[in-house]
Amino acid sequence: MPFGLIVVKWDNRLGAVLEAKYPEDIRTTEDQIMKIYTAHAMGEAAAGFMSMRLGNLNVASQYGGWDINYYVALLLTLEENADEYEDGLTEIAANIFAKLENEEYKAELEDLYNKLTRFPTLSEEQRMGVILSDPVRRSIIERLIEEGNTTVSDLEVWLKHKLEVKAIELYSFMAPLIKNGLVTTQWVEGLPSQCIFLIRDVFIARVPARIIVKKAKSGEFGAEASSDYLDEVKNFFRDYVVTPEDTETITKILSDPDAYDVLVGLRENVLPKGEIHKILDKKKSVVDSILAAFDKAGFTMDLKIDRRTHSALMTDIKVMTFFPEYLVEQIAQQYNDQIKPPRMLLWHLKALRDSYPM
Repeated sequence: MPFGLIVVKWDNRLGAVLEAKYPEDIRTTEDQIMKIYTAHAMGEAAAGFMSMRLGNLNVASQYGGWDINYYVALLLTLEENADEYEDGLTEIAANIFAKLENEEYKAELEDLYNKLTRFPTLSEEQRMGVILSDPVRRSIIERLIEEGNTTVSDLEVWLKHKLEVKAIELYSFMAPLIKNGLVTTQWVEGLPSQCIFLIRDVFIARVPARIIVKKAKSGEFGAEASSDYLDEVKNFFRDYVVTPEDTETITKILSDPDAYDVLVGLRENVLPKGEIHKILDKKKSVVDSILAAFDKAGFTMDLKIDRRTHSALMTDIKVMTFFPEYLVEQIAQQYNDQIKPPRMLLWHLKALRDSYPM
């Protein structure tokens, strides 16, 4: 099991400096934090993930590169596989690196650590939710859906302008997109910067709660409650439109382990309010807060069954990736209009061909 998280910066005068840690009682030596930094620096100081062992210390570390010169390291027992935390640590580090200037991340370190420790057990839809819960990463995907392809240098300039920041560590945001097959990168002859190509799009939206709808249609909740439930579901989806705000709400649920556990529990059956925390073995205050947020966002509704109030899942979540066929026509248009370099567009077509589901 992980037992600690540290945030370390490089100071040209002092060397490796421990900036923050969780929990507060974990101990690391100056020699250990220096050796972790040195291991990153020996790899040409490129931003990225690394796992290593220092005596009886097992380490998974994410480095921000020269521009940032910070690393975030997860400390584990020797029995743990540090590589299993790569995606999670990349995500957590990106969050921390984005908040270095005002040290806002320090107040969030406990929550970030708790989410990271659960990352190896996340489902596929949770992982995709975590990846796209980051607004910077969503912006990257939206940009690529619009253009199909870009260069690293152009994307960096665009993000700096959009976010109004002087520097951005792009690797931490890009790595999960690459690893999960949404984008790929390639050096193209004649271009001064690496190219980024979208090869899979992602669909995130609400859908009816299939099992609950089936039970309601069979009258399992009683005639009146079943009818009320089905009417509410029909009314909701009659006007439902996927929006950026709704996507953000969905990804927040997927990336919050407790909220996701409540969602999964409600997928199977309507549950009596006041007892859900016992059924899911969670704190009542945590579950009550989640249910209040679900009700407000229209994910759940109250049903009276046998004089007791139950919570029913009115809208479920669907996450899927798909082959972006629309890009083929888009690339052809870019070629005809001479918007992008021909070599770049040909490489994009090749990348799409190689990723096409057979």
